[in-house]
Formats: sequence, structure tokens, C-alpha cells
Amino acid sequence: MENAKKQFSLPSIFKLKPKADSKNDDKASKLPIVLSYLYLAIPMYIFMFGWLKLPFAFIMAVVLTFGLFKAWRDAPKMEITLFERRNIGKLLIIIALAMLWVYLSGIGGFAFQNYDHMWRNAVLEKLVTQEWPVIITETGAYFDKPAALIYYFALWLPAACFGKIFGLSAAHTFLYWWCVIGVSLVFILLSALNKKISIWLILGFVFFSGLDAVGDFVLHNSTNYIWFANNHLENWAFGFQMSSLTTQLFWVFNQAIPAWLITLLLLCQKDNRSVIFIYSFSFLSCTLPAIGMLPILACIGISRIARTYDRTKAFNENGKPILKEALSFQNLVTGVLTALISYLFLKSNSTGNSGFRMTEIKKLMMSYLIFVLLEFLVYYFAIYKTQKKNPLFWTSLVTLLIVPMISFGPHVDFVMRASIPSLIVLYTLIADSMKKNTEAGDKKANTIIVALLIAGGFTAYHEISRSVGTTIEHSSNDEVTIIANEIDLYEDGARGNFFGEYQDSAFFKYLAKN
Repeated sequence: MENAKKQFSLPSIFKLKPKADSKNDDKASKLPIVLSYLYLAIPMYIFMFGWLKLPFAFIMAVVLTFGLFKAWRDAPKMEITLFERRNIGKLLIIIALAMLWVYLSGIGGFAFQNYDHMWRNAVLEKLVTQEWPVIITETGAYFDKPAALIYYFALWLPAACFGKIFGLSAAHTFLYWWCVIGVSLVFILLSALNKKISIWLILGFVFFSGLDAVGDFVLHNSTNYIWFANNHLENWAFGFQMSSLTTQLFWVFNQAIPAWLITLLLLCQKDNRSVIFIYSFSFLSCTLPAIGMLPILACIGISRIARTYDRTKAFNENGKPILKEALSFQNLVTGVLTALISYLFLKSNSTGNSGFRMTEIKKLMMSYLIFVLLEFLVYYFAIYKTQKKNPLFWTSLVTLLIVPMISFGPHVDFVMRASIPSLIVLYTLIADSMKKNTEAGDKKANTIIVALLIAGGFTAYHEISRSVGTTIEHSSNDEVTIIANEIDLYEDGARGNFFGEYQDSAFFKYLAKN
């Protein structure tokens, strides 16, 4: 029994034990978890009343509210108290870092926006200016039937509500602050897993990346990307791409922020009472990361069962408490219904993709091997000694090895997005390994990890440098634009990613407003 527990036990960074003695301390230690639940639930409430028929909206709102209440009650307590005097200063610093990072990403339109923002801005514009559900009746040559906006747009919904009252410009400003809140919660949960607020931990998160600069140098013999510049480094490996955390925020924030938050929430759980509930929010906010999150979810759930299973008892005696824990109301009812409604909505769009298929890995074998080595394997080698008995180490590693072998649609979006949860897990494992190396006095191991993080940090530096440089240039030269090109989302050539013929779908037939 003891051996089994050791084999499946999570490292200290993933164990959140009750610490507080008073009710007020209990509430304070749960507050970041509770706020994170609310952050994910608010867009779902908006979606329910914006897209569902009123009776279904009320039913789902009651189900979500009750599930939310149950999840709050079962929320794990953190081992750090954020509002202690010694932590207030650091807490303000990480919130300031969140504000700066989101500002430089271009969200809100205050700083330079990368190319992909033209689609992000267009989604928000449609949500603000059109009635919900967003329906295009005059489809012309694009679709044979009326088309609906069908996309994982949960992150935009609070800003869209604000914009319907105060206008599109106000919606962009609100979106900036909504993303700041999300990133701040990510930083706080990361600190909770680390059991202390560390500015270095947060900066490491901002700059965490694979060794893109080295890959470009090796494959293209170019020093332009290794040194301090502002080039986009991510697409150095033909046929494959994984994005640094800064790149994710600067290009696909609508998927990145929810994926980070949901993954960290899952890692924070001390039991299985809310894991499906938490995971269900990923469908409408980060669909492709949700697929890559499944192995992580399974690993966390199975590890919890393995830790609590008592081999001295009969199977039935073990099975009852395990099932009771997993089949909680928030999991079985709220989580399943939330996931099902989100799935039926997204399934309505079947026109804009070419489906799942296997990557032609044999033709790309050399590129694949160099890609996986420099994107993440070097980190796994560096932390192997301290994490080799951790099931999350192997689960995230295998996931990252497999996702490049799968393609979805015409581009490399699947590997870029489905890899996000495992990359978050990898960073938490790196942080845990550095803590263990420090405790063991292993300076050499930490030196290697820091060297890898610095080499990977060139990617984030280039993204930030491009944003800062272009924004400063725009302040003195109006001809230098920082706002991404305006497009009509429906008229754009990528419309199939956002719109679909909906009339024959179960969601729009039975659940959606007319």
C-alpha cells in the first residue's frame, strides 16, 4: 500500500493542505480558487441567456449556480495567505506585471496588435453589434443556407455585454481589464502551487518557451533570430509549431487565458469532486486545448484514486467513496450538462475544417525529432531526476510527443493549441524541480535549467520587443499602425472557421432562441 502511494503521489507543489484555523482564514485561502470559478462561470451565464431559449436558460442557470455553490464549498485551501502584510507588496507587483503583459499583447488596442488580432477584433465586433445568436441570413455565394457565428468565444462575452451598452470602444477597454483579471488569477494560482509568491516564478512564466532561437539557427543557419531582435520565431520547424506563453497571449489570448486557468485549477484540486466541473468550461473557451487537457485530467483523477485506495479493504469498500467523490453534483450534473450544451453548439459548425488526420510524420521525421528535442525534451531531460516518479511528468511528456502527429484543419493549429495544457504542467514541474534542487543543494541542476529558460526566453523577448518598438514608433508617426487590419468576419476567407450552416443542428433546432 505504501509503495503504491509513493508511486502515484504528486510532488509537494501539487498538494494543497488545509492550513487556516478560523472561518475567515478558510475563506481567504479559498478566495483565488472561488474567483477563478466565477471568472469561468460568468461567460457561461451570458451564453445561456444570450443563446438558449428562456426555459432552458433558466434551468441551466440554476444548475450552474448550484454546481458553483457546491464547487465553492469543496474548493481547496491554499497554503499561502495572499493578504498578509508580507505578501501585499508582491501581490501588487504581480498584478502590475499582468497589466503590463496584457497591455503589450495588444488586447484592448492600446499597443501593437499582431496579425491574428484582426480576427479577434472581428469576433468581438460581431458579438457587440449583432443580436444573439449571431445569424447571417444573406449568405450569398458563401453558404447555401443562413449561417450562424459558431466559435469558442466565451472569453469575449463579458466584454460584448458591456459593449452592447456602451459601444465597441468600451468593449475593447473592458476586454483588456477582463484579461488582466484572468492573467492575475493565473499568476496567483501559480504562486499557490509554489506555496509562495515569487516574482521570479512569474517572470519565468512570462518568458517560458522552447528553444526557438536555437532551432532557427540550427535549421536555417541564421543568427538574425538568436540575438536581440523582434522577429517571430515560432515557425522555425517545417510542419510543426508550439507557442511560447507570451506568443499565446499575444496571438490567441481567447484560448490561452482560459486554458492556463483551467489547467492550474485542475492541478490545485485536492480531490475529484470538481474536476469535471472545471474541465467543462474549456469547451466554449478553448476547444483545442480542451482536447490536449484530457490526458492531464485523466492523470489527476487516476492519481487521486491511487492515493486514496486502501488495498487492505475490499474493492466495494474502496469503490463507494471513490464514486461518491467523483460523482458529485458539480461533476455529474453541472459539468456534464455544461460540456454537452457547449459541444452541441460547437458541433453545429462543420463547414470550416477538414477534420482530424494523421500528420505525414515519415516525410517530416527529421524536422519532428529536432522540433520535439528543442521545444520541450531538453526541459524533461533537465528535470528527470526530480520528477521521474511523478505521473504528470510522463503524461505531459507523452501528450507533447503525440500532438504533433495529429492535424486538424489546413494549418498546424492543433499542435499549437492542444499542447498548451501540457506546457503549463511542464512549467510547474520545472518550478518544483528547482525548489527541490535548491533544497538538495544541487546548484548544477538549477544552472542547467536556468540556462535553458534563458535560451527559450529569446522567443518572448522578440514578441515583447516587437510590441514595444512598434508602439513607440506609432506614438511619433501616425503612418505606423498598431491596430490589426479591420475585416468583416463573414466576408473574410477564413469565415468557415467562425460560421456554419446551423439549421439542421440539434442545438439550433431544440435549444437555441429562434
